[in-house]
Amino acid sequence: MSAALILSIALCIGFPFFARYGERSGLFPSWLSSIIACYLIGILVSNLRLWDVDNGAMEAVAGASMLIGLPLLLFAVRIKESLQYAGRMLLSFALCCVAGLFCTAIVGYYMSGTIPDSWKVGGMLVGLYTGGTPNVQAIGLALEAPSEYLVLVQAADVLLGGSYLLGLVTFLPAIYGYFFPASDKDDVEIKSSLTDQVPFSQQLPQLVVGLLVTAASVGVVYLFTGGLSNLTALILTLTTFSLLVSVTRIPTRIGNSYPLGEYFILIFCVALGLMADFRALAADGMDLLYFSALALYSTTLLHLLLCKLFKIDRDTVILSYVAGFYGPIFVVQVAAALKNKRLLAAGIAVSLLGFGIGNYLGIGLGYFIRWWSGVF
Repeated sequence: MSAALILSIALCIGFPFFARYGERSGLFPSWLSSIIACYLIGILVSNLRLWDVDNGAMEAVAGASMLIGLPLLLFAVRIKESLQYAGRMLLSFALCCVAGLFCTAIVGYYMSGTIPDSWKVGGMLVGLYTGGTPNVQAIGLALEAPSEYLVLVQAADVLLGGSYLLGLVTFLPAIYGYFFPASDKDDVEIKSSLTDQVPFSQQLPQLVVGLLVTAASVGVVYLFTGGLSNLTALILTLTTFSLLVSVTRIPTRIGNSYPLGEYFILIFCVALGLMADFRALAADGMDLLYFSALALYSTTLLHLLLCKLFKIDRDTVILSYVAGFYGPIFVVQVAAALKNKRLLAAGIAVSLLGFGIGNYLGIGLGYFIRWWSGVF
């Protein structure tokens, strides 16, 4: 094993610890999440040529970390609680999903003549709009999208989605108050446990269960396809098995596996950043930014119009959007900014539910755009 490869692996394993510490301790600015930090460190090493990067080895690291981390994240999904607690939040979130599917399909078809893999980008964006970054990564892996595309889609999301998120915690709620009914806020404050630190002794059984689910998924796909080249089947099978486990008593017994799953996703981000060479994709970068902007703004506008039609209150509109686009951690932050903890449990519930279904929606829409645009 070369020194450069050792450095790359050490960076993938070690930097996520620092990234999570920086995010939780306030060391990082508000716009710099642990995920973005992990992407950036990999991109800097790769594009500054600090050392030679073995793309084949990093592809293996990225694939393995996704296959291990995905079930650990999905174990946190509580389907029954999502349906029980959500109420109007579930309706608003469903409208967000419908808006994302419709608008991204139109934009994906429109961009098919500009970006050859527009159907893959469309699938990843739908995953982003229903469950956040982990879905983008899983769908990109399933559709075999170029590693640079995954990074550029995330970069576009930071620029475009980050700007909108800043508006949601500052001036936009006041503007939305003129168009949507006021929200009821008189309820008990509920705190999220997703970011709680989990003892190492508890993480070991979580890892074992996650590896068993991954191994079972790999075995089933190999049995029915005769190999492991069909990554779409592998990701969908892994998602399905993980969701089946989530409705059993196993997640309760092993505790909150979300932080451990997040760690493996951060490893994926570092490895992906190391494989990203922006100079090789300078031309496609602006096209992907244009694609993302069209899909994001049209989805946002249609979601607002649909929520207005169904007379959904302001805070539910905002938090359901945050649940789909940004994930459960940001639901906590935005609910605090809105001073509405009443909707916190429902927002987290539908966000996790969206994370569970996002892989199905994204992969399904990707292949629909490919069929519609005649790409085979």
